[in-house]
Amino acid sequence: MAALVVKPEAVKKLRNLYPWLYADEIAETHGEAQPGDLVEVRDTRGEFIARAFFNPGSHIAARLLTYDAAEKINRAFFETRFAQAFARRANALGHTNAMRLVHAEADQLPGLVVDRFAETLVVQFRNAGVEALRKEIVQALKRAFPAQGAYERSDTQARLEEGLEARTGLLYGDVPDEIAIYEDDVEFLVNPQQGQKTGFYLDQRDNRRLLRAMVGQGSRVLDVFSYTGGFSLHAAKAGAHALAVDKDQIALAQLEANARRNAVGERVGARWGDAEKILEELVEEKRRFTYIVLDPPTLAKHKNDTPPAKQLFTRLCKNALRVLEPNGVLFLSTCAYHIGVNDLIEVTRIAAGDVGRRARVVTVTYQPADHPWILQIPETLYLKTIVLSVEGN
Repeated sequence: MAALVVKPEAVKKLRNLYPWLYADEIAETHGEAQPGDLVEVRDTRGEFIARAFFNPGSHIAARLLTYDAAEKINRAFFETRFAQAFARRANALGHTNAMRLVHAEADQLPGLVVDRFAETLVVQFRNAGVEALRKEIVQALKRAFPAQGAYERSDTQARLEEGLEARTGLLYGDVPDEIAIYEDDVEFLVNPQQGQKTGFYLDQRDNRRLLRAMVGQGSRVLDVFSYTGGFSLHAAKAGAHALAVDKDQIALAQLEANARRNAVGERVGARWGDAEKILEELVEEKRRFTYIVLDPPTLAKHKNDTPPAKQLFTRLCKNALRVLEPNGVLFLSTCAYHIGVNDLIEVTRIAAGDVGRRARVVTVTYQPADHPWILQIPETLYLKTIVLSVEGN
C-alpha cells in the first residue's frame, strides 16, 4: 500500500480528526497509487496517522477513513459504519419514513450519501474512493438497510471535480417512478430518478415543522424557491394559504399534485418564474404575507462566490420585507457552507435598514439530526436559517 508523508504543519489537524489532506500538504509519496486507491498517511517520522482514499488529481488529495492501523476497509467495515450511523438517528426524527441514513464525512464515510424514502434507498458516490469500492458498499447496504431497491444519483458537481463521470440508474431491486413518503401528517410523492438532489429536501424538515407551529388559520405564506412545496403544504395543513414560487415547472406540478393528495389544493397556489423577478412583481401588486420563506439553492459553492451571493440575498430580502405584514415572520436559509450565520445577519440588517423596518431575531436553526455536523469538521455545517419577526409598515 502506498504511503503519503504529511508536512509537519498539517499533522496536528489530522490527529485532531479533521478528515481532509490537501495536495499541497503532502511532503512525499512512497509507492504508486491510482485515483481511488487506499493509502496510509504518515508523519515525517514514519508514524501511522490514518488510512485514506487517495486521488492525486483532486485538490483534496486524501480523505481519511480510519485512524486504526489494524482496521481493514472491506464490506464488514462499511456494515459497521452503517450500523453506527443508524444508531445516531434512532428515534431522533419524529414521525417520518424519509431520512438521510449516511451523511458522508459526518458519518466517517467520505463521499458517500444514502437517503431512505420509504422502501427505497437513493445513493450518491461522490469521490474516487467510494467509486472504487462500490461493490463492497452496495453489498453492505443490502445487509445494513434492507429495502425494496436502491437507485444511484451520482450526478453531483463534487463527482465531476474528482474526475469522474456522472452516473445514475438502478443499483438493485425495484424502484418506482414515484415514492410516497410522509412527514408527520403531510404526504409527498417523491421522484428519486428526476428530482433535485436525491429527490427531496430532507434537511429542511425541522424548519418546516417550526413554520407550521407558528402559522395560524388564515395566515398567508409566501414560499420562495419552493421546489415541491414542503413549507407550503405544512402551512396549508395548519390552515394557512400558501403561494409557492419556483422556476422548476416539473416541481410546481408535483407541488400541485401533492396539495391535492393532502386535500389542501384550494389553499396552495403556484407561481412559475424567476424568484427575484416575482418578488419585484409582488411588491408592485401590493401583495402582503404573514410569513415568508426564502430558501434559495446553493449560491456560493466556492469562497469567491460569497460577495455576489450576499448581494442577491440582500435584494431578495429587501423585497420580501416590502411584502411582509407588520409583525410578520421571515425565514432566510442558506445551504452554502461559505455563507455563515453572520453573513445572514449582515444581509438582513442591511435589507431591514434600507426599507426602514425593525427586525427581531426569533431564532437561528441548523440542519436536522440526520444531517449531523461535526465540531472538528466545519464543512459539515452547511444549512443555516435565521428567523426574524419584523415590525412596522
